[in-house]
Amino acid sequence: MFKKGLQIFILVILAQSIHSQEKDKDFYITKGKGIEFHFFDDNYLLQVDFRGQFRASYPYDNFPVVSEDFTDEETTLGISRARVKIGGHIYRSYYTFYFEEDLKGGNLLDFRVQIEKLEFLKLRVGQWKARYSRERVISSGKQEGLERSIINRIFTIDRQQGISIYGNPDGGGLGNFNYWLSAFMGTGRGGGPNDDNNLMYMLRLQWNPNGEVLAFSGSDLKFHKKFVSSIAIAGVTNTSPYTAFSTRGGEQLYGYEPGVAGQYKVDQLLFETAFKYKGISWQQEFHYKNIDDKVNLQETALIGNYFQIGYFFHGLFPKFPAPFEIFARQAFYDANIDISGNNNYEFTVGCNWFFKGHKNKLTFDYSYLEYNEFTPTFVSGNRVRLQWDISIF
Repeated sequence: MFKKGLQIFILVILAQSIHSQEKDKDFYITKGKGIEFHFFDDNYLLQVDFRGQFRASYPYDNFPVVSEDFTDEETTLGISRARVKIGGHIYRSYYTFYFEEDLKGGNLLDFRVQIEKLEFLKLRVGQWKARYSRERVISSGKQEGLERSIINRIFTIDRQQGISIYGNPDGGGLGNFNYWLSAFMGTGRGGGPNDDNNLMYMLRLQWNPNGEVLAFSGSDLKFHKKFVSSIAIAGVTNTSPYTAFSTRGGEQLYGYEPGVAGQYKVDQLLFETAFKYKGISWQQEFHYKNIDDKVNLQETALIGNYFQIGYFFHGLFPKFPAPFEIFARQAFYDANIDISGNNNYEFTVGCNWFFKGHKNKLTFDYSYLEYNEFTPTFVSGNRVRLQWDISIF
């Protein structure tokens, strides 16, 4: 009923737009990043889109966070994500904004404004996914895999509120690189004021050795004729009550107590590689994280790594279906490098069928998971999931 009403509404708007264009060029509608409303010689732009993910999984959906999760088996059928996205620019094309709301959870995910007049120096304020790691920055609607890897929850700094300067001082060819320098509140999505006088500081440097910026998206849907790659390093430091962040905001990793103001000083480093070429896509991240507990006077270091590769075999075998992609991923993290035998592993294989790129696709994956962190003996399990991801416009 809602979808039918929405369609009628859009048809009415389109009809009004056509009528308006006959009399006045100051307003018209196109399709691009959703439905795009153009005003006053394109000095104002409003983009609107809706996206949903419908998922079936067994025997569990997400990665286990305690040992009991391996035995709490159930089949899940439902909505994984439902989002409304609104963006555009005001007055000039370089005064941009973006808004994203989680319709399922009722959370404000992104709300940010940017000044992007100069390619080498841009400004952003608000709340957004920190440009720290490629895997997390890539939208859940543009991922190659059905979901992010086992290490994402452990090392992501997720959404934060703050300010950032960034840009691409393109030196040409091998001199092409991006940078992001950010200061955040360090309390996560919707976290509010900082808990002490210590902000979160983040720096990311990305080298684009082929002279072209590799977009934050999974799968080589463009079937790049030219090899395009990126190599990045990043670091972040923060003092807060939290040892981890997610869409829910600040939280704790397994084994850590709820914190008080300034309890955990967390320092992180990242090394990352990625490339796309003739249907092949590659992503890899190595993470280091040090947690200094100022209350209990304990210090813990964690490491983790993942790599993921996908390929459209149509490029090698023309009779292979062109929209069909196969991917594989291996990931692990060590929850404490001073303790042997407590690594946690993920092995995933899967496939995508793209009906209309990332805007309409079907994804299946199978994972074997092995955890050595929760109990003296390892626990393991298998998981299968199927997901339909679709954007309305």
